[in-house]
Amino acid sequence: MPARPAETAEPDTLSEFGPWEPLLRVVREAHPELSEWSATVGPGAMGGLPGPVGDPSEYYLKVMEAARPLNDAVTEAGRSDVSFSVRIGPGEHVLVTLAAESSSAAIHRNFGVNTAGHVVLTDDARPEPVRRTPQDYPELRPAASTDPAQLERVLRERMPDTVGASERDLAALEERLGEPLPPELRAVLRATPTAMSDSGPPDEDDEHRWERGVRALGGIELFELDGIEWASHADLRKGMPFDVMARSAVVTRPDAAVQGLVDSPRWLIIGDHGGGSGDWVAIDLAPGPAGHVGQLVVLDHESDIGAWLLAESFTGLVLDGPISPPRKNPGHEPPAVVMINSAENMTIEAAATSDLEVLQIGYWDNEQADLTPLLGLPRLRTLTAQPGKIADPLVIGGLDRLEYLEIGLTEWQALLAADAIPDTLLAAGISGYSLDRDQVDDVYDRLIRSRGGRALTAVTIEGRLS
Repeated sequence: MPARPAETAEPDTLSEFGPWEPLLRVVREAHPELSEWSATVGPGAMGGLPGPVGDPSEYYLKVMEAARPLNDAVTEAGRSDVSFSVRIGPGEHVLVTLAAESSSAAIHRNFGVNTAGHVVLTDDARPEPVRRTPQDYPELRPAASTDPAQLERVLRERMPDTVGASERDLAALEERLGEPLPPELRAVLRATPTAMSDSGPPDEDDEHRWERGVRALGGIELFELDGIEWASHADLRKGMPFDVMARSAVVTRPDAAVQGLVDSPRWLIIGDHGGGSGDWVAIDLAPGPAGHVGQLVVLDHESDIGAWLLAESFTGLVLDGPISPPRKNPGHEPPAVVMINSAENMTIEAAATSDLEVLQIGYWDNEQADLTPLLGLPRLRTLTAQPGKIADPLVIGGLDRLEYLEIGLTEWQALLAADAIPDTLLAAGISGYSLDRDQVDDVYDRLIRSRGGRALTAVTIEGRLS
């Protein structure tokens, strides 16, 4: 059943023509021959808009200025962005149709990319890696190099004019965190400045002290006290799309020092690695089976899962320097995560082990993939495939642990026609490019309603460019 337009728009400025008019006018002036186009806009970014004619910098400056009212309306509506299509008819009559939405499910259309994105079928659905919590290894202890007294003494020698945090400040931090500070962190905070001068813009002395502090701490730019927070409360990996996280796996090998989690509630974020890198440093209070309580780990801002070991202790980092980071992340590698395409020496038969969690079928030169070896696998929860690469899509109905499925439009239509959607499915995507929006929305609508959700509705806004 196709998506149906809403009878009435919600009473917000996003459903009024006024905020849209300035942007539509700029595009119309640049492209008077263009009567239909689609795009996605959001505060500070946009994608899919018709390209510039003439000076690109002048055009995009005009676009950015004209989009301000629309960006405000998107924010007011509680949205991060909005996808829409525009049709301009005789007399400059304009129809703006917002991408169809459901009040009981979240559709994430890929920003600035002409693909279908994915739909999360229930409000509370979270991908499996996000749901995982740390495993307890009660026998683990701090590293032998841990020595808070020596650590504080060395830092005071390296920064003799520093005024660190007071006992009152530390007590307030402990109250906010809900438990006593790790002894090494307490020593560091007592001996290290936690902020630049607040008397005005940084001067050369401020910069010198900052650089000296980063060097003294083995390359860590320590956050101010109010920036120290548990990783599960911070926002480095918050808001990552379901389809991205569903492609990762929580893998902690027996020889791992760090557990391969998304954001362990026992990672205490304390600073930035290297100063301004965006890679956060945390004190790890729930290490992997080969780690030490209180070790330092780095959460790479370009990775959606796991952390790498920086040092076995803060004392070890300051005295001996960091440990070299690993080159690979097991949360993206076989046997848990397998990619099959023309560049990979892998078959579905070889991938179909009891450890397989994520299988991605890309473009390859061989015949269509037979999915029957996947039946009965105990951990397979994510399957993605490019359009036309599956021999019999109905086999998917027998994958009784599947949480995320991304396949081509034709394959989805076959599954829906056969009522063969796995009951365990939490989210779904449609692979391929330049897809017909009505067909995409029809698939999403049927999936949402198959879970008892509310049908898609599309809001249309009318106006005229005088």
